[in-house]
Amino acid sequence: MWAEANKRRTGAPSFRHLRRLTDDTGLIEHALGRIPRRKEGYTTDDNARALWAVSEWLAPERAALLSPGDRERLTSLADVYLAFMLWCQGDDGWFHNNIAYDRTPEPETRSHDCQGRAIWGCANAWVRLAAGQRETAFMLFQQSLRTIGRIDSLRGRAFALAACSELLQAEESGRIVLPKGWRGELKDHLYRLEELLDGAYRDASREGWHWFEPVMTYGNGVLPWAMLRAYRTTRRPSSLETGLDSLSSLQAAMTSEGGWYRPIGNEHWHTRDVSSRWDQQPLEMFKLALALEEAAAALESARKDGVFLVISPDVSGLGTRRRQEAGSLAAGSQTTASKPDFGRASDGTEPGAPESALAAGGAATAAGERKPRVVDIGEHIAALRASRDRCLDWFYGDNDLRVPMVDEDDGSCCDGLQMNGPNVNCGAEAALSYLMTEAICYDRRRANRA
Repeated sequence: MWAEANKRRTGAPSFRHLRRLTDDTGLIEHALGRIPRRKEGYTTDDNARALWAVSEWLAPERAALLSPGDRERLTSLADVYLAFMLWCQGDDGWFHNNIAYDRTPEPETRSHDCQGRAIWGCANAWVRLAAGQRETAFMLFQQSLRTIGRIDSLRGRAFALAACSELLQAEESGRIVLPKGWRGELKDHLYRLEELLDGAYRDASREGWHWFEPVMTYGNGVLPWAMLRAYRTTRRPSSLETGLDSLSSLQAAMTSEGGWYRPIGNEHWHTRDVSSRWDQQPLEMFKLALALEEAAAALESARKDGVFLVISPDVSGLGTRRRQEAGSLAAGSQTTASKPDFGRASDGTEPGAPESALAAGGAATAAGERKPRVVDIGEHIAALRASRDRCLDWFYGDNDLRVPMVDEDDGSCCDGLQMNGPNVNCGAEAALSYLMTEAICYDRRRANRA
């Protein structure tokens, strides 16, 4: 069944439903079935997500999968989303989130999550869009730069952290030129936000609970993603450790007894004691795929620095160590990033126990103990990307009810998976979650096309 599905999914996905939800003002938030519910209006949250999605698909590494018509349509959509965000940004740099269909701002309290998401969307568009659009993205980011120090929500800070890392690396690679004085300011924000997220993780983590908060709620994958994204710029071992450890916990929480992924339900969320199964949101699969791909990229960076993975004697965790010379370990440089779940166990082991780690755990002693052993980081990078692709499979039916959540003909996605089946409404967040997961897994589409 899945081999047939994978064979069918070649080329770029359809963007027809995204276009259906977008008018000349912006992206409409909700739909009844697949028809936009205009009375629900618009949000900066969704338009920032949409700007992120079209920027990713228009980036050079993915544009080859697009038809000329899709490139033209996505470029036009980017104009709409940029104009919406330009309209919703105040003179103080903060974005208003909720807009009625008649284009009047709705009463609201300031959303720090929205601010971080908008900042990331603008930074990403500045780096990836072509001339004529990237200048607007730059000016939007410039106006919001002064707000970064005042964002006080965890997810808002995560998006801002990723934005700072993205821009610093983009300048280093020559893709953008930062204005005078920005490099130092972005670095200051980067290190401060990195420490804040790492501190939140260490404050909330307890024995048997390795996470940034006492409860796993929504959009969870953005937290390990941001830490791993920061690591690629700062090279702080603690960020790699926190990112891998928290990602391992998230995978374990989102893995079903049968081995497929199960988004944390939004009825009661997930704690040490209970986990809500319904309603499952597509956003959670997108954010998990995002974190898994970032983990693979972070480990590629770590390997270039001479960091490698170590299996602890009790096979309870992976450590990272920096190589000083062939065959030696640098004293005092070990971190204790616990085991990521790099794939579905085929031997009945509990979710979260990596097959490759168990297989490479070293010879057992007479007492049944295992010796520490260095493992192949390249194998784990490949396994992380295989797990990333399983997130995409969830949309096509590798889920609790074995039902597809998307229609490939128009790129629509059901709003959630409920006990009695998919929620047939296909709003903006769900559609963007699907399209972004396809973008993250674009190399599989490219391989299938070849």
